[in-house]
Amino acid sequence: RILSAADKLPASEIHIGLEATSVYSWHPAMYLHEDDALRKRKTKVFTINPKLINKFREAYADLDKTDRLDAWIIADRLRFGRLTTSVVMQERYLALQRITRMRFHLVHNLTREKQYFLQNLFYKCNAFRSEVDSSVFGHAIMELLLEKYSLDEIANMDVAVLADYLKDKGRNRFPDPEGVAACIQKAARASYRLSKVMEDSIDLVLGTSILSIRSIQAQLKELDKAIEKLIEDLPGAKCLRSIPGIDLVYAAGILSEIGDIER
Repeated sequence: RILSAADKLPASEIHIGLEATSVYSWHPAMYLHEDDALRKRKTKVFTINPKLINKFREAYADLDKTDRLDAWIIADRLRFGRLTTSVVMQERYLALQRITRMRFHLVHNLTREKQYFLQNLFYKCNAFRSEVDSSVFGHAIMELLLEKYSLDEIANMDVAVLADYLKDKGRNRFPDPEGVAACIQKAARASYRLSKVMEDSIDLVLGTSILSIRSIQAQLKELDKAIEKLIEDLPGAKCLRSIPGIDLVYAAGILSEIGDIER
């Protein structure tokens, strides 16, 4: 129908407008943008912010609101002009956008999960964060918590044995494993004791939370690999990454939201 209408008019190019409706406008916009017959007619597809259409409608004070009139208002906004270039971006940028937004979503989930973990750790060992300088999210301490030792078992453990455990699980990254072990034991001795039923419950919650944290961290690594592949050779990527403080993730996020700079 669009092509038939264009054949009857001396149209030098075709402009198609639709309101942006989150993910729902994506498929029709891309379908119209990629159609070969429409491309030959120099077709531009505009997905317009509904707020712009609503404000434009205010110029027609007595106009009813129907689907047909809504389409007419969009068409009249297109005729009025002064719109930015079509928001249809190249697929590579959009693919990158989906991944960077997913990464952003996962980072928020990771932060929330870590906060939840710390709340439950306070039940298990309320003195831990005030007595132990080392990060609770390090591999060694998380492994220790997964073992489900009671506070008394940790407090009465030989400090050299605990230090060796931390050294082994921490892959020799602790500069002072004996000092960290002593701090953990001090925290265990200074903390309130839980009943057996409460302790078992908290141990299960902490273990589940640790698995969730590790799962999200593994997913982030996979996304970073995909981002690195997609950002390769994208115009502007090297320039952005040369700026102090902006590397892979930030550069990918900026490029994916801007799209092709020619827009």
